[in-house]
Amino acid sequence: MTNCLLSVTGINVVSAAGLAGEAGPIEHYATARAITGRAGLYPSRYQSDTVDHQGGLSRSCNRRLRGAAMMVAKNLIKCHPYYRGLSAFWATQKVDPRDRHCRIANRAMRMVFQIVGGRQVWRGKGADCETILSKLRMFHRDHHTDLDRMIADMHEALAWLPRSTYASEAKPLAEFAAKKRRGPQQIGDLLIDLLSRLGVTQENVVQSKPSEALKS
Repeated sequence: MTNCLLSVTGINVVSAAGLAGEAGPIEHYATARAITGRAGLYPSRYQSDTVDHQGGLSRSCNRRLRGAAMMVAKNLIKCHPYYRGLSAFWATQKVDPRDRHCRIANRAMRMVFQIVGGRQVWRGKGADCETILSKLRMFHRDHHTDLDRMIADMHEALAWLPRSTYASEAKPLAEFAAKKRRGPQQIGDLLIDLLSRLGVTQENVVQSKPSEALKS
């Protein structure tokens, strides 16, 4: 589940892994509502005779899954242009912040079901769509992961990517590998095999413009 979700701005490795760990295989869910239902992302309801009252979120749920879904919602509100705009609009309508987070979590779980179930990537435009392999590389760089482990994880992620994304995924990696060849070459060399699977030849990697190299 984790890899395809990284194409969405605001979903990082930690939140995607947390959601995947609590939700389990997407094949266990017939619809997106099965995820939101298990997470209890709906109001509790009390009915008796003429009384019909809606309260807070349902207490009957998998609380860890709900927590993971709400963490994704919080990150989307903070980082994703579309979901941030939705939250801001609801704020003007005086919607309670907790309700806004719950609404975003419901929408996010529908998006998760479509992306993971269909093995797709986020189909947004511009700043709200990110390349998965570059995002993984930066995560491992920030956490000082062993290079071999980083490359192995990127190869695993590649197995989930649809071929239509290969060109966009390869471009930033090829630029990075070309720049790295000016100095210590270990990480650039390790990326060659990954790039070849994305359809980039070694000749393309080593051809970098001097002006680009100076910018690094």
